[in-house]
Amino acid sequence: MKYLFLCISLFLSLSSSAKRHKKERGLPRTEAGLINNMLGCLSNKDTLNYFNLFVPFDTLWQYVIHNPDKSPEANAQLKNLKEHPRALIDFDPAYNGSIIRRFAEVLKKGEDSGIHWKEIVLQRYELYKETITSRSLQGYDLIAPERFMGYVFVRDLLGRTTFCISVSEIQKVDGFFFGGQLLNILEASGIDQFHEKEASEQKYFQWLEENMKKEEAHADSLKNGLIDSTAADTAAMAKSKILVADDPNDEDSLKKRREIIDRRYYEGKFDEEIPVKLYVRYMKDLRTNKITSYDGLYKFGDQVEYAKLNISRDKDGIWTMDDDPPVGTMELELKLKVYTGSWTNNENQTGYDVVLTQKDIPSIKLQQFDKMLESGKLGSVAGETAAPKPPAEPVIEGMENTPEPDQAKKEEKAEKKVPKKKKVVADDE
Repeated sequence: MKYLFLCISLFLSLSSSAKRHKKERGLPRTEAGLINNMLGCLSNKDTLNYFNLFVPFDTLWQYVIHNPDKSPEANAQLKNLKEHPRALIDFDPAYNGSIIRRFAEVLKKGEDSGIHWKEIVLQRYELYKETITSRSLQGYDLIAPERFMGYVFVRDLLGRTTFCISVSEIQKVDGFFFGGQLLNILEASGIDQFHEKEASEQKYFQWLEENMKKEEAHADSLKNGLIDSTAADTAAMAKSKILVADDPNDEDSLKKRREIIDRRYYEGKFDEEIPVKLYVRYMKDLRTNKITSYDGLYKFGDQVEYAKLNISRDKDGIWTMDDDPPVGTMELELKLKVYTGSWTNNENQTGYDVVLTQKDIPSIKLQQFDKMLESGKLGSVAGETAAPKPPAEPVIEGMENTPEPDQAKKEEKAEKKVPKKKKVVADDE
């Protein structure tokens, strides 16, 4: 009898402790409270608190074993859950690693899309009842009578853009709301727009997967010596499916549609002194499936804004890049991801030696470059500043027009420079 009393006391103590724990944790009693907690985790990149938004498996299992509904129908449904514990385990991130992995993927994808997580605010949400479609979950509505999936719209106050986050498994268990598995994030202000972008995204991933398989087979053939190495260049450049038209008002615009298949970014110097940045896009003709054109941007020295380039490449592998408007011309050779050659002023034929090396480029910067080329509105790139100008030297009376010795040498050197074309046997792009 003494042991029975101790057991009852312990049970009441644990029950009281569990209730206090719920109160201390501040578990939300509304779906709005859960969504706010979820957005707080995203804003702070807080994986631990996001983990705690989900109901543990052992808690769900206790509701199955000790469910207050003792009706024959309930017993039959609960028996089904007892036979399929895996269905309950999948709701717990301690066992289902994909829940936390998708949280990290949404964080990373949002950053790549330009969102500022610290500046997001809830705009609205639209939830829909989630029905039980899996046979192994039959009877789970006795544990979680309310389950939702839907869309959460957030406003990035700094970027002034709206993003849509798709979520699932928002569950009400024992009067509290748990869960909120993140599925995807896209820049969209409505559900229809979100679905359109998601469908385009899926098509792109499918296309990318197919091309990756082709590239792997191509690489195996190349490794085994079954194909010529010069055929590898085109396959290595298939990276995106953005279509552009030369002139949307042209009647033959459909015939002129091109596909951007690669983008490359370079940094280097003119005469080992003047900093230079270069952006080049490769495009193929959709009818011939061959690379037929290039375009790009560049800036050098203390320029703030980028200038457009008209780019061509001859059969010998010489790249010609003309300023638009035509101020100067670069004639370059590309080898092992390095451009070498010269830039020449079109008016006085003075010039510089050029060395540019390929660099990785952040996606946000790539988007800014593309936007400039597509819109024709050239400008600067966020985060870049002009090279600082050296302080002005004091002017000494009688020496106003006398250049410094080093400057005179530079001017003499520049006057002697003329563009040199180099014969290229192969282009190691």
